[in-house]
Amino acid sequence: MGRWPRAVGGADTGHRSVSTGVYSRAAEVPYVKERRGRAVKKLLLVALAAIGGLLVYRQIQADRAEQDLWTEATDSVPTGS
Repeated sequence: MGRWPRAVGGADTGHRSVSTGVYSRAAEVPYVKERRGRAVKKLLLVALAAIGGLLVYRQIQADRAEQDLWTEATDSVPTGS
């Protein structure tokens, strides 16, 4: 017997057919690709959300810094100095 099992009927057809159950994961390949695709989409969504959050945070910090600068520049000078 060669490296590959013979076909179910016992005749060697020249094809690499396998008996039932030997390679049961072959049917899962589309499912695995679909799961991997979903995982990649989720990862991209999380990355985009993180980048968006970072940009919003930086904009808020810049607005606060500008507001502090304006507050300092327009503060009334205390009397008695």
